[in-house]
Amino acid sequence: MAAALIKIKGFVQTYTGYNFENITDLEIEELKVFLAEAFLSVRWEIESEFDKVPDFSNKTQYIHNLQLQLTHLAGGLTGFDQENDDSKQLSWVFEWVLNGVFELFEYLRTYFKAYFNYEADLPVKFIERAKNTYFTTPQDLTDKLTELKVDKDLVNLLKNFSEASRDSEKFNLRTWRQWDYLVGTVIIIYAFLDDSIKGDINLELLKLLISQEFNSIQVYAYFIKYVERITLGEAIFQEQQQELLYLIKVFRQVRIDAEFMYDSKVQSLKSSVLESLEAELAYLEQKEKLLIQSLKATEPNGPSKFYFTVAITLAELMFFFRIMLEVKVIFTKFNSYLYEFVSNHIRTQRAENLSKQSQRNHLSNKLFPDRTVKNVKGWLEKMINHINLYYDI
Repeated sequence: MAAALIKIKGFVQTYTGYNFENITDLEIEELKVFLAEAFLSVRWEIESEFDKVPDFSNKTQYIHNLQLQLTHLAGGLTGFDQENDDSKQLSWVFEWVLNGVFELFEYLRTYFKAYFNYEADLPVKFIERAKNTYFTTPQDLTDKLTELKVDKDLVNLLKNFSEASRDSEKFNLRTWRQWDYLVGTVIIIYAFLDDSIKGDINLELLKLLISQEFNSIQVYAYFIKYVERITLGEAIFQEQQQELLYLIKVFRQVRIDAEFMYDSKVQSLKSSVLESLEAELAYLEQKEKLLIQSLKATEPNGPSKFYFTVAITLAELMFFFRIMLEVKVIFTKFNSYLYEFVSNHIRTQRAENLSKQSQRNHLSNKLFPDRTVKNVKGWLEKMINHINLYYDI
């Protein structure tokens, strides 16, 4: 193996700075044959020497050392650019050599997968040449996502990922494992978008990212923003709580399909997202308790806070409020505000128990008793008749 690689390195050093413009066709063919035989010799040496290595540990070290030499060779080749400052391309001869090095890496990854070091650095210029082989351009992905009306921030996130390189700002690809993750995940996203998608496209994509263990800090940050759209919105506490509980249920049911995580040093994306949702839910509950506490009377032994009595039952009162909330005659961020108000300022002629739990039970009824609906409807009709009689315009 050392002899064959030394042969290739010697070739590179010999032709450094050489002007290939006037080379004859015969010389070109000779160079092609020389390089083809040299790289074939490397493969023969690998197969011959590998069989002689005694155990798994030494075989692994053998392949790792070979990776280091090939990575160093690729790095050296990119330093032999043509001297013309206007051209940053390698000479066509060195392109042959570089492509031969990349083919050797694929050979190692295919036939010596169990010993390959996936945490090793990628060779220089590998990503730029390999991307076109595995998937189409990032713009195609952007167009497809936009066509499906995916959230703009999520589109940008996936676009940045598909464009990732060694020097990219948000998704920095340095290792073979990160490269394999990029290729596999982008292919899965394309396949997902080609299927008929049922339900919310954004939520389905988030489930896909969880299933692929895409535990990048950039992805996690998007999940946080997604949750904040719920908790910082205008919905009442109960609705926010229901949405968070629904997300917890949905994400818990996601099955992990990825062979490995995006970042093996970071916690699972599924665990991180579920922990954040549960923490947000706990925060909402504490916030509600604090707000309710601030509304309580400062002098519990003072005069009664009731200031009017209603001629209907608690069940009828809560049905009446339920209708007003549904048609948006009244608004409240948290239903608990309504319960607190009723407890402090209303009482029924029957002097019923107006505890918050009793109110909650009545307000959240899926089916109200016929008698309750009929009585409230009668009061509303009586009000309409009164308006028609005294305030008709």
